[in-house]
Amino acid sequence: MNKFRLAVFSLLVAGLYACGGGSGQSESKTEEPKTSTDPVAEANTVADSISLTIEGNDQMQYNKSELKVTEGQVVTLTLKHVGKMPKESMGHNWVLLTTGTDVAVFGTSAVSAPDNGYIPTDMEDKVIANTKVIGGGEEVTITFDAPKAGYYKYICSFPGHWGVMQGSFVVAPK
Repeated sequence: MNKFRLAVFSLLVAGLYACGGGSGQSESKTEEPKTSTDPVAEANTVADSISLTIEGNDQMQYNKSELKVTEGQVVTLTLKHVGKMPKESMGHNWVLLTTGTDVAVFGTSAVSAPDNGYIPTDMEDKVIANTKVIGGGEEVTITFDAPKAGYYKYICSFPGHWGVMQGSFVVAPK
């Protein structure tokens, strides 16, 4: 019977060592209080304003196809023309259109509005915000309030550019 007790005792000791309990040192673990913030609250905290930059080039391209903001934010948008061509031949602007605006109709109509920055006067109610037309090496900044949550289109309304120079302006709910 002594051999049996010795075998059981040996197994218990081996089990303790295997589980880390036989190191000979008593470990006392006290966790430091965690000072983390609530990730949900952090995600819901939105800055009152946002600054965005978008570039247009001599190949009739914006460098971004999507811009994201939150409804009610004050948006400061800078358009940079990183090309070299003058605005008379390769001008760019940035025009944010209301939901449901037919981009093709707006872009086609813009051709007849050079004196109004290629914003058709009979469609000004379809524009939420827009920059003036700029040429190579120039930049322009505008500030506006983000519209209600939804998906909007932005375009360059310089003649012929709207077909390729457009993107999505995504407004998240507060």
